[in-house]
Amino acid sequence: MLTQLQKSQARHIVALASFVLLALWQMGPVLAQPTTLAIGHPNNDVWNHIWGYGFVGDALAQGQLPLHTDLLNWPDGGSLWFIDMLGALVTFPVHRLSGPVAAYNASLLIQWTLCGVGMYALAWAMTRSIAGAWLAGICYQSMPHLLGQAYNGISETLMAGFLPLALLGMRALFLDPSRKTAVQAGFILGLTALANWYYGLFAGIALIGLLARAQFRHRALPNRRVIKIFGMFLATTAIMVAPAFLAFTGSMSADDAVVTRDPQFVWATLVLHNMTDLVSFFRPGKHYSPDLNALFGEDLLVIVYLGHALIWPALFAGLFGRYRRQTTALLGLGAVYFVLCLGPFLFVGGDYVQVFGGWIPLPFVALFKWFPMFSRISHAYRFSVGVGLVLCVLVAWAAKALMRHQGRGFAVVLLIAVARLAESFYASPAPFPLPVADATIPAVIKTLSGGAVLDLPVGRPVLARSQYAFAQLSHGQPTPYGLNDPLPLSLRQNRFLRFLVEMEYSSTATLPAQLPWFDLHVGRQAAIDNGLKWIVMHEKSYPSGQFARTARFLDITATAFYQGEGLRVYRLEP
Repeated sequence: MLTQLQKSQARHIVALASFVLLALWQMGPVLAQPTTLAIGHPNNDVWNHIWGYGFVGDALAQGQLPLHTDLLNWPDGGSLWFIDMLGALVTFPVHRLSGPVAAYNASLLIQWTLCGVGMYALAWAMTRSIAGAWLAGICYQSMPHLLGQAYNGISETLMAGFLPLALLGMRALFLDPSRKTAVQAGFILGLTALANWYYGLFAGIALIGLLARAQFRHRALPNRRVIKIFGMFLATTAIMVAPAFLAFTGSMSADDAVVTRDPQFVWATLVLHNMTDLVSFFRPGKHYSPDLNALFGEDLLVIVYLGHALIWPALFAGLFGRYRRQTTALLGLGAVYFVLCLGPFLFVGGDYVQVFGGWIPLPFVALFKWFPMFSRISHAYRFSVGVGLVLCVLVAWAAKALMRHQGRGFAVVLLIAVARLAESFYASPAPFPLPVADATIPAVIKTLSGGAVLDLPVGRPVLARSQYAFAQLSHGQPTPYGLNDPLPLSLRQNRFLRFLVEMEYSSTATLPAQLPWFDLHVGRQAAIDNGLKWIVMHEKSYPSGQFARTARFLDITATAFYQGEGLRVYRLEP
């Protein structure tokens, strides 16, 4: 006969297996071809992130630190901290064996699983209910917001599994202050910040809440021992985070920064591009607010939908359940995350709410102005991960109460899990099955060598154009494009290259009768001197009429090298 401990261990293993199976289901569209298909819409950030996995993996294989690249922003290159650095490091062995696409997919599979496991660990520690912890893990792993981020190809946002682990570590520190718990909590908090700066901030907010609750309960200053232990916790966190944070901020403020985030840009993005609609938390179906496709022609999805199968059991447990005393602090933390998720101004039903001729300001405004970290936050809607975390822990308490009813209780828990999966996958704004990006590259691209490569047209949506960066991994030559750069500086300053860009926006079907040949010749020679050798035209990406006009111009000024597979490749020669 199995002992009670053995039964408990077996149930933990079954729960872990369920999270792995759920992750495989979520990754289903790429399992048959993990090296040539990638999870994410092809017009979104998936290509930038795969390029980052390749950049980091190649740099490490050559014994270099991946902090500067000469492969983007030709001819100068630039400083860069790849935003999903931890994912690229973890999957480095996969990159070496099977390439960057497989590494990217492997990272998503690991992170989906960690979401379930991390939430399970936190909920188990708080409730001591295996059924409740399992339900919480299923609900957290199937969060519509995370499905939307996978659709967007933003891999580091799937690192949400570290957030409950950070809360678990800090909870252990407050329950049993010791050197061991201090180092453990500092390590996991630091790891959470390294995984995703947003989630490090969310954990920091929870830490403030834990400090406030401890002070309220004890109503006395901590003794010297506690202060020393807490200092050890902060020191461990700083040792984990400081080098990476300095490298990250330094890369963004450098003169040659590939990616920048100044406060003015962030503010404009928040109020014009990433507003959080209060209605969207509760409205099922394929509705998006803001609808970035309709407004800006972008395929990115902003999803904050929480799911009614999660909300109502969770709130009932927090407000009316038998364990409501244990959930008071959780409700407060969830409220803080919810208010911050709304962003700087109240946005309801597709528009900002106005009172006395102005928008209604929210606490985010003050934090944006007074707290440096908030001035870098361009996606307030990501606080929905914190809201979801709180609801998942609350639903674990609800499951614990239900399990008092033996078999019937487990049936209800199972029903909630099924309802949650059905709602998240098929009734929420999140798409499922997730789309895939075909990462196959024409063979001719791999033969380009000896100089920089310019892909045309320039006038594709910025995120869709990042496919050029992915092609760069195949040919290994520099490209003028950066990451999310509307128009590279090199294409604006050089007269020959700027003429290629301007022709994309001309309404005429033929070349001008007179061309500034001297300026074009000087610009062409300057581009060659700077190392440009190849121009690749992607015919299907051109609007009607533009391809032929540009091709005629290049027929005069460059040497045709290849035509086929929807490409026309030219070589620039002195």
